[in-house]
Formats: sequence, structure tokens, C-alpha cells
Amino acid sequence: MQLENMKNPPLISVCIPVFSTEPLLAQCLRSVIRQDFARFEVVIVSDASRGKDAQGRNAKKIVRVMQRECNKSRRARKLPVVPFRFVEHKQNRGLIEVRRTLCYEARADYMTQLDSDDELADGALTALYETVAQGAGSGTEFDIVHGTSVAGAFDADGTFVPAEENRYGNIFYGEVAGRDVFRRWLMEGLFTANTWGKLIRRSLWLSAYQNIPYTECNVADDVLLFFFLAQNARRYVGIKSVVYRYRVNSGMTSARKIDTLHKWKMVCSAASVFSVISTWIQEHPHALCEDEVCKMRAMTRWYLVNNLQQMRAVVVPELLADARELLCEYWGADFVQKAEAALDQ
Repeated sequence: MQLENMKNPPLISVCIPVFSTEPLLAQCLRSVIRQDFARFEVVIVSDASRGKDAQGRNAKKIVRVMQRECNKSRRARKLPVVPFRFVEHKQNRGLIEVRRTLCYEARADYMTQLDSDDELADGALTALYETVAQGAGSGTEFDIVHGTSVAGAFDADGTFVPAEENRYGNIFYGEVAGRDVFRRWLMEGLFTANTWGKLIRRSLWLSAYQNIPYTECNVADDVLLFFFLAQNARRYVGIKSVVYRYRVNSGMTSARKIDTLHKWKMVCSAASVFSVISTWIQEHPHALCEDEVCKMRAMTRWYLVNNLQQMRAVVVPELLADARELLCEYWGADFVQKAEAALDQ
């Protein structure tokens, strides 16, 4: 069903990046299908994923099957059919560029990002958009609505079991306006930079990407994106409704052995994030306060040290020499040497 033929345009674009095709993608899409919200679309961008699920289906096939399942389910519940759009990169570009494509493909005024190994909680879209509508009704426009997330894993029976710690779940229950949106994120860590679990005005995304050149990156992408999203946001609000289930230890940053330089390159790509931010700060010398610049420098050092720690902990011994050389290519040899000296003190 084409959006151009719809009488009512979507109010929300549910945007899903796909990097590897597993049964998790179908489960993710089923959580979208269960939503009771009336007007939304689903946009899926595959980053040249060549994987297949247990039934031998690639990403495009899974999406096609799930769209039929969605149409059937929606009609049974007397809800409007949801349009799906599937886009595929011919070559791997990384998370920053996948989210750029999602942004350009979306048609709604608001977007929410959903990683393909996670799930939307039941009623998530309704809770997020009702907050927008209620704010508009009282003369308040929210650019970012941040819902509560829970971290955990699914057991053998398919039951979601919450983890003891939700390290990516920082949220502020209340409103933050103007410059404080950026400052309270960066300086206080009041809420996370994750783009998932949030409903964000699409115009804010478009504005952010005007400042981000083509960047191949798979780690710390949320820092780069939220750096620009938060600067231009007029108002943030956090709500207590649970909207997102984050699956722990399933993504590319989970602690698993790194046995190829390709995997290690993904980790090192965090350097690209801070290269873009550093260049922007130099070009806009009065945009940030001095303490904000210092905070960004400290965050940059933290990510490099984290890369070093990962290299020592999870890169297989036979790759260590090449891994360090690659680390120096991304971060600069002098910077790496200084970080090593500080780490070894």
C-alpha cells in the first residue's frame, strides 16, 4: 500500500535499521504489529545485510511476510492497514548512514527508532504520541518525547526477563526546555543519547544531518546524533510509560571475542564520531561553553580508553598487533600512546 494513496498520512514513522538477518527481526516486527495506534508507517533499511534466518529468509523476505501478517492482524482488529517500506543499501555504510536513509525515507512528522533486535512495548506508540497531542493541546510543543525502557532477555519460553541493571535507561521524568536540553544531557547525563525509545520530530533529524557529513560508523553513533538533536531541540519530556524492551548482549558492542579485523574496525569507528564533532566545534568556536568543550574532550578520551580496554580484553592474540595499528589509524598514534600511558599508570 503506497503512502500516496492513503487518505490520512502517518503520524509516526517507525524506523528500523537492519544489519544482520536473524529470527530477531521477525520478533521485532511482531512487536510493531501489536501496536494499537491508528496511523503509522514502518520503514526498514537493510545495510547490505546478507544474513538469513533459520527458515532461510533474507531481510526483504521477512519484511514481506511480516507485512502480510500485519495487514491480516490490523484488519481483524478493525484498524487501518500499515504501510511498510523496505530500502536496501548495496554496500555496508554503518549506523549513521542507515539512520540518515531512514530519516529521508520517513514521511511522518515524528520518528521513533527501533533496533531490529529489540521490541516496542505494547501501547508504546499510543503513549508517545498522546504526550505530543496533550502538549499541543496546552500550547506546548515537544520535540523529543522519551519513554521508559527496560533491559533484559527472552527466556526459552519467549518471556522477557528484565536484567538487574538497565545501563542505557537514564531518563528524566519531566520537561526540559531550550538550551538546557543539550546541557543537561551532556553535562549531567540526565537522560541517555540513545535514539531508540524516543519519539523525535523529523525536522529535528533533518536539521541534525545537515551538520553530519557522510560517516561510516557503528559505535557511538547515538552520541553524534544526539549532540546535534539536543542542540536544536526546543523541549524534551520524559514519561513513565514503558515503551521499549532493550535486548542485552545481542548487539555489536556486546562483550564477545573479536577474531577479525572487520569486527575490530567497527569498534574503532567510534573515532569518526568525535572527529566530526571536533571539526564542528572548531568551525563554530562560540557554539559551546568552555566546560561543554572540556566535557566533549573527556568523552572522547573515555571512548579511546574503552577501545584500548576492549582490544586487550576481547581481541584474539594473533590480531593484537594489527588491531593496535588500526586503532592508531583511527585515533592517531600520539593520542593512542598517551591513552596507553594513562591506562598503564
